[in-house]
Amino acid sequence: MKMISKNSSSSSRRPGAASEPGVAVFPLFELVLAGLLVLVIVQPFLPQAEFFQPPAKVWSAPSIKEFDANDAVAKSYLSLPLPAGHSVLETNHLSLGWLVFVGLLILVGLHIAARDLRFLLRIVANAVCIRRIGRLRVYVSDQIQVPFSFWRPGRACVVIPEALLTRPKDFIMALAHEVQHHRQGDTRWVYALLGLKLTCLINPVVHLWSHWISELQEFACDETLVDQSKVESQAYARCLVEVAQSAIAQKRRPVCATGLTFLNERNLLKRRVEKMFERTTQKVGRSISFWTVLLITSMMGAASYASKGMIQDRRVTMEEAKRMAARARVGSEFPIVVNDLVLKQLNRYIGTPEGRQFMKKALARMQNYRSLVAETLVRYEVPLELMAVPIVESGYQILTEEESGTPARAAGAWQFIPTTARIFGLRVDDRVDDRVDERLDMPLSSDAAARYLKVNQLRFKDWLLSALSYNMGERNVQKAIEKLGTKDVWTLIRNGYEGDSDYVSRLMAAIIIMKNPESVN
Repeated sequence: MKMISKNSSSSSRRPGAASEPGVAVFPLFELVLAGLLVLVIVQPFLPQAEFFQPPAKVWSAPSIKEFDANDAVAKSYLSLPLPAGHSVLETNHLSLGWLVFVGLLILVGLHIAARDLRFLLRIVANAVCIRRIGRLRVYVSDQIQVPFSFWRPGRACVVIPEALLTRPKDFIMALAHEVQHHRQGDTRWVYALLGLKLTCLINPVVHLWSHWISELQEFACDETLVDQSKVESQAYARCLVEVAQSAIAQKRRPVCATGLTFLNERNLLKRRVEKMFERTTQKVGRSISFWTVLLITSMMGAASYASKGMIQDRRVTMEEAKRMAARARVGSEFPIVVNDLVLKQLNRYIGTPEGRQFMKKALARMQNYRSLVAETLVRYEVPLELMAVPIVESGYQILTEEESGTPARAAGAWQFIPTTARIFGLRVDDRVDDRVDERLDMPLSSDAAARYLKVNQLRFKDWLLSALSYNMGERNVQKAIEKLGTKDVWTLIRNGYEGDSDYVSRLMAAIIIMKNPESVN
């Protein structure tokens, strides 16, 4: 090192260094760690914005067929994009495998940490304590080549190589450096970094970041000691080089410890020595540190915000369903209810790929008839929420009997069967020479459906019972009420009195989604 000259003045200091003693180094890495902690806490509350189409999705079932085959939604499935298509994995199996993998990684990390901790304790056990100053203990050991410091509750320890006893000036500089690590709190933060590395054992970014923080700690110690005139810059630089040469022979670094030249890479050592002779004022250093922290924290925040769209959970929880229902009730007197039956159907429509696609198309087709259907319902004083009936019946498609394919020969967007259609004034004539089916006429069928729903409501004084009657017939609903002695639609349904399976709960789910269209985007 040409900059270290025996002819140089031994009292030289770094030019332009701050003259005030006790100048604190800006805790860059501590602020970054604090920023990371804050981001972890607030990340769940960030808006659920998708910056791009999520590559992986969690569904309640791979398809509607498999969803309907289960009596309860107890499983979830992860859809992963592959070159040949999508691979669907049951998340219960995936989670178990992931937990086992992470557990093994943590066990390996703990084993490595325990091994290194035993190495540290063995060094201290064989070392000689030469000085005690309050909670500080200074040890001398013949088993190490590099000074280091570590902290344990109630005690700060510094371990110095026995070889430095014959070089008093180097001994004092090494001791000052390690004590500075304690003053900066580095020996405590090292435990946080160790825990981070144990939980992210195979994440290279975490290890690189930990290494970068260790570098910052060393630079901070160097700067403080030189700025406060605790050491002579040239003598300190020479000591760094000599200790670094000795460090080559020390293969293992004690865990939970910081050291004068644990990081003895040639480029880093060169930068540390050069830094002592650079003209950098404290004000500039603080400014650089501030903007560096701001940049790193902003990048971490942006990554955390954008990563919410990497894996999108398409399932609906009860809490989410209740929030959707609350928004749907605004300005409405219709009895919008969320229970386990409705939640299941919400997951059928939102939590399966086919259900979501069906609902998106149905809502898009509904826009073509919104004005017509709304005006018709208002004319008969039927709640606008029942615009969702054709969503459940046909997805707002005007289907013929053949396209509908139902045993009862239903047809049209409202899926009238011939008998009911004729009762409410719709012509349904199957004669070959004069075939007429007014169920396929949207204005006429909407008018008939509104009148049918209104009649049922006048009979039962309940819009949900009216919807149930629309599906299974008013006579069957009346028999169920008389048998169970209740007009609560959910009690009737849970006791098996329903036409199509889950009809009312599907209708309720469709109403909630209709009023929360963004839920299927």
